[in-house]
Amino acid sequence: MLPNSYGQFSPDGATFHIADPATPTPWVNVVCNGRYGFVVSQNGGGFSWLDNSQLNVLTRWDMDLVRDQHGKFLYLADKDDDTVWSLAPTPCRTAYDSYACDHTLGKSTFTTEYHGIRAVWTMTVAPHDNAELWRVELTNLRSTARSLRISSYFDWCCGVAPDAKREFHRLFFTTSHDAKRDAIFAIKNMWDVPPRTEAEHWNRPWPYVAAHAVSGMRFDTKHAVADKTAFIGRYGDTADPVAMHGSNAGIGTFGRFGDAAAALGGDFKLDAGATVVINFVLAIADTREEAAGLLDKFSKPGAVDQTITAARQAWSDRLSPTSVSTQCADFDLLNNHWLPYQAISARLWGRTGYYQQSGAFGFRDQLQDSQVWLTLDPIKCREQIRLHARHQFVDGSVYHWWHPLAEFGNHTACSDDYLWLPMITAQYIKETGDIGVLDLREAFVDSSDATTLLDHCERSMARSFARFSERGLPLIGSCDWNDGLSAAGVGGKGESVWLGMFLCGILDDFAALYTALGKAERAADCRRRREAMIATINTLAWDGQHFRYGTRDDGQWIGASENAEGKVHLNAQTWAILSDATSVERMATAWLTVKQTLLTDFGPLLLAPAYTVPDLNIGYITRYAPGTRENGGVYMHAATWALAAAAKMGDVRSVAKIWKSISPPTRGSNADTYRAEPYVLPGNVDGPLSDLPGRAGWTWYTGSAQWLRKVSMDWILGVRATFAGLMIEPCTPSEFGNIQIKRRYRGCDVNIGFDAAECQPGIRPRLVLDGVTLESNTIDATLLARKSSVSVEVSWPAVATTGPNGASHGTSAAVEPKVTIRDAGRGVSGAAGSSAGRASR
Repeated sequence: MLPNSYGQFSPDGATFHIADPATPTPWVNVVCNGRYGFVVSQNGGGFSWLDNSQLNVLTRWDMDLVRDQHGKFLYLADKDDDTVWSLAPTPCRTAYDSYACDHTLGKSTFTTEYHGIRAVWTMTVAPHDNAELWRVELTNLRSTARSLRISSYFDWCCGVAPDAKREFHRLFFTTSHDAKRDAIFAIKNMWDVPPRTEAEHWNRPWPYVAAHAVSGMRFDTKHAVADKTAFIGRYGDTADPVAMHGSNAGIGTFGRFGDAAAALGGDFKLDAGATVVINFVLAIADTREEAAGLLDKFSKPGAVDQTITAARQAWSDRLSPTSVSTQCADFDLLNNHWLPYQAISARLWGRTGYYQQSGAFGFRDQLQDSQVWLTLDPIKCREQIRLHARHQFVDGSVYHWWHPLAEFGNHTACSDDYLWLPMITAQYIKETGDIGVLDLREAFVDSSDATTLLDHCERSMARSFARFSERGLPLIGSCDWNDGLSAAGVGGKGESVWLGMFLCGILDDFAALYTALGKAERAADCRRRREAMIATINTLAWDGQHFRYGTRDDGQWIGASENAEGKVHLNAQTWAILSDATSVERMATAWLTVKQTLLTDFGPLLLAPAYTVPDLNIGYITRYAPGTRENGGVYMHAATWALAAAAKMGDVRSVAKIWKSISPPTRGSNADTYRAEPYVLPGNVDGPLSDLPGRAGWTWYTGSAQWLRKVSMDWILGVRATFAGLMIEPCTPSEFGNIQIKRRYRGCDVNIGFDAAECQPGIRPRLVLDGVTLESNTIDATLLARKSSVSVEVSWPAVATTGPNGASHGTSAAVEPKVTIRDAGRGVSGAAGSSAGRASR
């Protein structure tokens, strides 16, 4: 299904099958259980970690997109004719008779045939243990018995990556051999994390024990090597290690005076037509006893096979509460499998990809990512909100990012980070009705005095209110969402129009929340501030055909018609629509500008035209090559917001165009131009001023995965949570055909069906719930809360009146129900805010 020149999807869309390892860039899988994880490419390159993919990396790896030759290796040798090959292309670059790499949710499998041996190497992570499992199945395809040698190999890192000063770091390792378990253990006496005190500089131990073991068969001769030189050979090569030849393998080179590595395996006979299974485990624990316990657990007969099955089932169960079925295979496989998997495994849990080995929590980043849990397991979104609240300072500021384990971070003057706390909190309450979350108490980075989540949110908003220019626009600080505008406001005068629009949406939500809480004065204050912001934006920032983005410290506009470069910025147009921050007429004009200047065949550009000359007064965005990343490229995170804006405008043609332009399976059909994996979203795609327009980059570690799924469900299919209930307002292209949606909402499984060919964006659909016709296109939350499941049929009238230009910009035709929010089991009601879809005039 959906093939390209290097592979194709399985019929269910949950696996991508790579048949040619020479993909344009490394095509990888990021497998993580929430703590332990690994990255593996179609070549076998990659690394493993626990809890922090930068500060606590188990195995050494070098980022090299051209050679992709570093990772954890598995070798096989024919002892009779001294032939050596690897069971993945790295590092031997074997010319296999056949090759396949299957990446799927929770595991990757290499299947190769070479030299008369069929090998199936499956890698996974145990769902509930800090352990990585390899199952290796070898079959002798020849009519004669074979004498073989198998060995794993990797370098230990055991700490911060990259450990570039390897000759220094190797002095702190101790390795040991456990002959009974066929295992190697490794510890390290130094952990190079930023010291908490001066006395801890290079004087703090790595607080774990790592272990590697082999099991599953009885070798004629075992080998276990824990030194790089001993395995590879002096001036040797990982493509042909000396230990895989002759009698060079053995037991030894443990202790404190080598270059810490791990190689385990042995020699064995494999009869004609016979098959053998060998298992390897890589584990980490707080103590040697706990690490040994993990090795023992997975050395039991059948344990590895059972765990591989359980790991795959865990992902199936995790993603099952919400699913879609349409006539567009790419839409289904992305939303049912790959987008939520990418958002959870790579962004929330691993916080890494092949392109960026982060390990840190971004305050805004993982808060946004946590929205993926809203339709799957909302409690996990609540946990993420509380975690971020604990990384706020008393003055309302936050860490731009912080590292778990070491708990150090980057405390900046970025102007939007802290506002994502109230924004995501409101989204959580819309989904769950759990207004009681606002009473939960958390402390601060700089104070142990705990206060309510509501207070944390209010401090975030208060910090923003205190950072306005004299004329009433928010200050941009060291950046807003667009980190590349890093110099525009460092002097304390630059402004962000986009930030004002973003704040308008938050004020709208909190006006509704304060009303539900009976805090009328605060609700009125939110509405007053919102209206004042809208007036200021429309007075100062309207440029005739689009909204300007902001100003520099010197007062010059960014994203204005008078600019030679960067005339139009995407986010100021899309968020004017998404936050109802302007009139319907200006929305239409700004959206037309987007369509004329920013929509391309490879996605919506973040700005145009790209900057070609670095500008010290704007920031590092101008230093990127023109057309790359934020500088006139498709920044996928913002592109998903453009897709939502198109749907809100009722512009179904643009919805279809944008979807096709950014869908990885569709764009990836021309793999040598697109280059990136066709099964996950990239962070960016090159724009028209690049020498390689349409080239994708920085896959996996991007917030666009969660956003594309949310926009797909909320806006394209139009099934989205509000304070009042579940709104259904599709803007679905006709080629999507017959649609079935299963979506969990406040404990109720809501099954929705409609024909996209009948969809009339801008016209309120008719809803029939379990045979009863509703008066509104919002299903009341109290009704759903009383049921475990419901079925909803959606249709449109044959004739209806549309809004300006044939499209409605909200749901003014709908009967607005009251807000229904749950507070410790009690119903709380109030008027629905304009976030339900009404446009501000």
